[in-house]
Amino acid sequence: MYIILIIVTVVILVLSRTQFEVRHDITINASPARVWQTVIEFENYNKWNSQLHYLGGRISKNETIHLKLSVEGTAPYEFRPTISQWSEGKSFAWIARTGVPRLFDGEHFFEIKPNVDGTTTLINREEYRGVLSLIMQQIPAMKLAPKGFEKMNNELKNYIESTPIAIE
Repeated sequence: MYIILIIVTVVILVLSRTQFEVRHDITINASPARVWQTVIEFENYNKWNSQLHYLGGRISKNETIHLKLSVEGTAPYEFRPTISQWSEGKSFAWIARTGVPRLFDGEHFFEIKPNVDGTTTLINREEYRGVLSLIMQQIPAMKLAPKGFEKMNNELKNYIESTPIAIE
């Protein structure tokens, strides 16, 4: 019995370290400051983002926000991630956990990179990790995730590039 317990514990520990990533990068013809401002203005997501809806919460590190994800081909669902990282003007992330940490966690990152030609690269990625990650990677919603990331990035690019900059 003791050997079985050790084996099960080792398997769980190994599985808790498994992970996979979904990522899509896009170049936007705008300054990093403009891309950053648009990405952090959650209350305006409805102007450009058909998939992710902001339902409330404080936009600050260690605060919880309320989001609804509606991706074509899957049932919409609400979740309450915690903003896990914040580097003003450069990157931020939120983490959503499924029950116990490392069971199945998703940490979503938005990273802003300036380009020498005045454009900006937005890196939109999510790291999924935990005991259930190998199983979750196979479900239909995860198979659709890369297209969802690409759609979100294209909607952001189109919105920023077609919306005039307000003169103050």
